[in-house]
Amino acid sequence: LHFFYRLRGLFIKPKPSLPRTITVSDSIGKRPVKNNRISNQKYSIISFLPKVLFQQFKVFLNLYFLVIACSQVVPQLKIGYWYTYWAPLMFVVSVTMCRELYDDVKRYFRDKVINGQKYSVLTSDGFTVVTSENLSVGDIVLVHKDQRIPADMILLRTSANNKGFIKTDQLDGETDWKLRTSLPLLQELQSDEELLTCGIKLNIEPLQKDLYSFSGRLSMTPRESDTGIEEPLSLVNTLWANTVLATGSIVGLVIYVGKETRSVLHTSTPRAKTGLVDREINNLTKVLFLSMMILAVIILSLKGFSSYWFVYLLRYVILFSYIIPISLRVNLDMGKLVYSWIIQRDSNIAGNLVRNSTIPEELGRIEYLLSDKTGTLTKNEMVFKKIHLGSISYTSESSDEVSLSPV
Repeated sequence: LHFFYRLRGLFIKPKPSLPRTITVSDSIGKRPVKNNRISNQKYSIISFLPKVLFQQFKVFLNLYFLVIACSQVVPQLKIGYWYTYWAPLMFVVSVTMCRELYDDVKRYFRDKVINGQKYSVLTSDGFTVVTSENLSVGDIVLVHKDQRIPADMILLRTSANNKGFIKTDQLDGETDWKLRTSLPLLQELQSDEELLTCGIKLNIEPLQKDLYSFSGRLSMTPRESDTGIEEPLSLVNTLWANTVLATGSIVGLVIYVGKETRSVLHTSTPRAKTGLVDREINNLTKVLFLSMMILAVIILSLKGFSSYWFVYLLRYVILFSYIIPISLRVNLDMGKLVYSWIIQRDSNIAGNLVRNSTIPEELGRIEYLLSDKTGTLTKNEMVFKKIHLGSISYTSESSDEVSLSPV
């Protein structure tokens, strides 16, 4: 499927993004429904069956047994009852489909919780409660401490000192808090309601996915003045969606929603994950198939080649098909569900969330964990052990000359 997405990209070019002008919305009357809805599901009701079947029969083991089962419609190749071939295959595929459905239903309910989170939107009648999925560009949103930022926003006002901190670990993996500042002119307003009457207009850059850059300008015309005021906007004035407010409360203006937010632009199309165990089993199945073919040829040669030798060869292949255990796939899929269930309820790692039960066994194969020096593993405490410079190796106690062998 990833190949088809790339092929489509060669012929369908995205429309170039242009600079935008955003004005403040002061009502919640006419607005797009579920404009800010997020969806992390891999399948839809229509695409579930064809996508899952494609992924299943891309596996050599399932494809092999599908061919064997289909061969039973040919009278010359029929051996036994047809359901003895179709029933095990259907059971294997059904177990995997149920696992995929279970994972996707969990994603749906997680998305439903996020989309249903409630926020206060400033209107001409005061603050009105609106769900996250119904936010639109131009809304002025009030966000409190420990709340998720529901959309890409420009920070207008904070509860104190025109500064606020956000946690971006769900966006870029960094655990340190990021400083964000509001515009001094807006911070000096007497109340949040004045934001609706000072003629705020934003001119922002074309849509892009860079998390670490932003440029734009904010213009406003206070009622008591006929002169417009402009202020530049930069990254320190932004609040990206899916970050979390760490301190106080803020008021922000929505500039991007839904699929245009930075977090969604950085999200690639979901791909079917294949673990190392699955690849090993797939390769083992091919080895067993090759061994089975060799055995069938040997027995056919002992019997003697006749005018219908290829029919006998195929019948031998069907007879030996149970050399490849079809139950192996079922046991593996059911084992993955058990692993995921145990991980989800492990008291030693409380609060963890299993988002995908396809490759939980890969956790047992981790040999090296690479990290930078920002404190993720070091807790910001690092001790000097050794440094190697050319032919000299320095430690905290001594220095040793390293002998270099000639090339």
